[in-house]
Amino acid sequence: MIQKKELLNEMKNSKALKSLAVFGKKRFYNIYHRARLIKTEFPSEIWIENTNCCNASCVMCPREKHTRAQGFMDFSLFEKLAKEISHFGNIVKRVHLHNYGEPLLDRDLARRIRTAKDCGIKHTYIVTTASLLTVAKSKEIIEAGLDEMKISFYGTDQKTYNDTMVGLDFYKTLTNVADFFKTRKKIGKKNPRVVLQYLPTDSNKSKTEDFFRILKPLIEEEVGDCFNIFELHNYGSGRSYVKLGDITRICHFPWRTMVILHDGKAVLCSPDYNGLQVVGDTNTNTIKEIWNGNKYKKVRQDFKKLEYQNYSVCKECTAVRETMYPKINR
Repeated sequence: MIQKKELLNEMKNSKALKSLAVFGKKRFYNIYHRARLIKTEFPSEIWIENTNCCNASCVMCPREKHTRAQGFMDFSLFEKLAKEISHFGNIVKRVHLHNYGEPLLDRDLARRIRTAKDCGIKHTYIVTTASLLTVAKSKEIIEAGLDEMKISFYGTDQKTYNDTMVGLDFYKTLTNVADFFKTRKKIGKKNPRVVLQYLPTDSNKSKTEDFFRILKPLIEEEVGDCFNIFELHNYGSGRSYVKLGDITRICHFPWRTMVILHDGKAVLCSPDYNGLQVVGDTNTNTIKEIWNGNKYKKVRQDFKKLEYQNYSVCKECTAVRETMYPKINR
């Protein structure tokens, strides 16, 4: 039995076997994966960054490395995008009205939601800390027709929450969350359905069960409210929570998702917090033109071959690499 265990350990630690596993993932798995990549004439998921401003300095977000100009999307540009998206309702599954910032800082958020719904966009979605989710703001976004909202709530007491969500206040946010559910019930609406998300870190990982205990009494599962446990990632090269191994995977974003920054520039994905990988500009071109343009064609060709060397954010991303020895500490 001892010899068998030793043999298994040797096999597990064998560099040759590790290399063979990586080769298999690069070649055989991706042959299967490439066959499943289907490009439609329009992205099925679109992120529209209403703002990249934020009122927090959460430890998982590289805000201190965020150098691009901060601002809010011009409403006329947003309206133009919403109208174009509405023509592809058979393809577009979800429209994010946020990206790298706190969407509730946007005074026009409810107006954007209402415009999107009036245009016929089926599913509108935001991710927020709920730190600014007052009763008045809750009423605004509910009545505007928001379909789904994810609330990032990363702590179960003043210390664990404030250590992670730096700049925010646990009790104030918890009150906001509770008041939101009361407001939705009072108005008599089922939307937006709410996803309450938790991110285990060194300071709060032992408190996960407390997270469920505190927040479960608030949700209405019958309307679709639920929980999600998130995992740390490296935000491209913005953080180093996870040790990176070899590149073995094809990123699916160029076949599914477009991210449009508040200034109208289109980039490949949300972890590109500084907008380094620009593939177009919606001020001068339509979403469809950009999606079917030469830059996106080149990206798809490169990604299929696992050639990420010319993409500074992508080549350091946990989504395309083997991840080893996850580190919880910051």
